[in-house]
Amino acid sequence: MLALSIDTPRAHSQGSGSGTASPQVGASSPRSISGPQGGASPPLSMSAGSAAGSDDTDEEDATAGSAKALVAPKGGKERGDWLRDHLAAAIKGKPTLAKAKIGVVVTDLATGTELYAHDADQGMNLASTTKLLTTVAALATLGSGFRWRTAVYVDDLDEATGVVKGNVYVHGHGDPTLSAENLHELAVEVAAHGVRKVQGQLVVDATYFDGDVEPPHYAEQKQESAGFRAPVAGFGVARSAVTVVVTAEPGGAAKVTLQPVAGDYVKLAKAQVGTIASGRTRIRVDAKSKKDHLELEVSGEIRAIDGSYEVRKRIDEPARFAAEVFRKALAESGVKIAKRGIGIAPVPALAKLVAAHDSAPLALVVREMNKLSDNYVAEVVLKTLGAETRLATAPATWADGVAAVRAYLAKIGIAAGTYRADNGSGLFGATEVSAHQVMTLLRAAHADYRVGPDLVASLPTGGVDGTLAKRWQGHPARGRVRAKTGTLDKVITLAGFVGVDSGHPLGFAIFVNEIPPGQRAPARAMADEMIDAMVAYLEPQAR
Repeated sequence: MLALSIDTPRAHSQGSGSGTASPQVGASSPRSISGPQGGASPPLSMSAGSAAGSDDTDEEDATAGSAKALVAPKGGKERGDWLRDHLAAAIKGKPTLAKAKIGVVVTDLATGTELYAHDADQGMNLASTTKLLTTVAALATLGSGFRWRTAVYVDDLDEATGVVKGNVYVHGHGDPTLSAENLHELAVEVAAHGVRKVQGQLVVDATYFDGDVEPPHYAEQKQESAGFRAPVAGFGVARSAVTVVVTAEPGGAAKVTLQPVAGDYVKLAKAQVGTIASGRTRIRVDAKSKKDHLELEVSGEIRAIDGSYEVRKRIDEPARFAAEVFRKALAESGVKIAKRGIGIAPVPALAKLVAAHDSAPLALVVREMNKLSDNYVAEVVLKTLGAETRLATAPATWADGVAAVRAYLAKIGIAAGTYRADNGSGLFGATEVSAHQVMTLLRAAHADYRVGPDLVASLPTGGVDGTLAKRWQGHPARGRVRAKTGTLDKVITLAGFVGVDSGHPLGFAIFVNEIPPGQRAPARAMADEMIDAMVAYLEPQAR
């Protein structure tokens, strides 16, 4: 299983490029790993994050405890009326959301019958529910078995001496899951081919994508340095972010390390974290972009029982970051590179392939992407769509990726110009899509056996895992909801599937925009009540 993690600071805080940890419960990137007793400590969340950050689970807003099960009438018409009444009541029962925009649609996927709709044609910001568009378009266009390959080539190799009379090249194809461990494995494979010394330099071929590493709308918060806003390149590693790990050392200063190590490109300029026996863990991480490197300053204190803390910070030059990590891996494998600089150029036609790494298939990649709402992976998938569908041989652009999604949506009846979806993750102000349009997407995916099963498997399961792990606990809906969440400062969205058997699954989309300050919890509760009603509606007709 791939190990991708969510990097989201709390969405209602203000972005600052630094963070101070406090022991609030949440699912943001800064977290405690394990305490000295071996038990898991509560996750730590940043008090400084993005005003328009991506998904977090907002556990304090999740449905708590058990709920009295709703009981719907058994008659067909009576049940339909009952469901409509309960869905409408869920909206009316939240007067603090009276000024919010609410779009809802519920459809019986077996019959195509629309069971309920409320303002379902108005364009809405989908937040991370946008990943549904990216996922379905990718599965339908690329296929569930699509893989990304990272390959290493060398110029003329003297097999007797192990000397490369030229350069070593790494050709990235955007693998969103490429890790430092994968690069180490590539380096070992290079050494196994007899390479000992490279007279030239390490050269990166990142021509699969163009040089614009910032996805659309990411510039809306240029000062945000959190990992959830990481840049995208044809060759990237660790999702283009460095992890700062603080480990408590009882009786002394805490240990601060960086993962992965990237030579002189990422420098730890300050590490002043004390270990305390009591009190609260408070750690500040400042990221400062310099002319030729990223500088990190870490300060504060960590409670000994909290064990470890980590936070991810985006880097500015993803290809260089990955190259420095690979250079280190080559050196550790006994491959010396004579020239220090890193070149940027296509792989020559006569270069020899000496190592390759293939990613997990797309079906598994989108599973981790959606379960944990990973923005970086979503944006790589979007640009990969552009690379694989554009007719020209030039590097893929963001516009190519958007065009590929648009082309798929047109095939299923969502006409260009009737919506807006500018990036792959839904971060910031990227979308205007209606509930009806998302329902068209869900119906198309459900009807296509090449797409539907992998889409459903990729979605968080209510009360079980991912961004829905804490919702519907103690409710009949637990385990019966597969849906993609979306959370921004004034946005709560949820769309996916509800079923109690295979006979009559429901598709639904629940979007709330322009949420008044402090009212995200009622918006989420409204969605939860609607799901409870859908499950109750389905129970009488279950096989």
